[in-house]
Amino acid sequence: MVPLPTTATGEGVDLPVMTDTPSTDDLVPTEPEITEPEITEPEIAEPAPGEPPRRREPRFQLADWLRRVIISLLIIGALAGIFYTGMYATTGTDTTSQGLPDSVDRLMPASGDEVLVQAQVGVDLADGYTGYLTINGVDIRTPEDGLITNLGTGQVLYQPGAGKPVETLNSGQNCVIAMVWDQLETVETAKPVSWCFEAT
Repeated sequence: MVPLPTTATGEGVDLPVMTDTPSTDDLVPTEPEITEPEITEPEIAEPAPGEPPRRREPRFQLADWLRRVIISLLIIGALAGIFYTGMYATTGTDTTSQGLPDSVDRLMPASGDEVLVQAQVGVDLADGYTGYLTINGVDIRTPEDGLITNLGTGQVLYQPGAGKPVETLNSGQNCVIAMVWDQLETVETAKPVSWCFEAT
């Protein structure tokens, strides 16, 4: 038996009271709790009372707009090309003379022919039609311009000469447009017949 310590006076000494020894479970470090950040949806402003609901703009709006513009331009260009070809196209071969409309019986000279620079130019029209000529861009519309119109034979002709709008044909290619319409209608309904030929 171990004697209790005493002071000089013989009184007993108070010993510190021992607390319970911590268990090993209390000594295990705990992992810190990790919290994930909260993801919030962007707020969409609500329309004011009385206003219609706002529509969300579609993506790639510029691309759709650009596509529509390109398609429209292509369509317009194609239509313009068809119109221009039908109104002003000329040919240096004899295909025009072979594919004449019902209003025209004959071209003078024929498409692709070679004539002299003083040769007569014109068209032989079907009955009931009349017209005028444009030779190398120069309009020959009236007798004052030198236009010869014979309704009996259906011929609409021009003879180059001095002092006239076209004194001679060009040396080389010459192109003519005959504007032809029904005599019972107006010149606004005229249809073009165009062709080219050579002159020397």
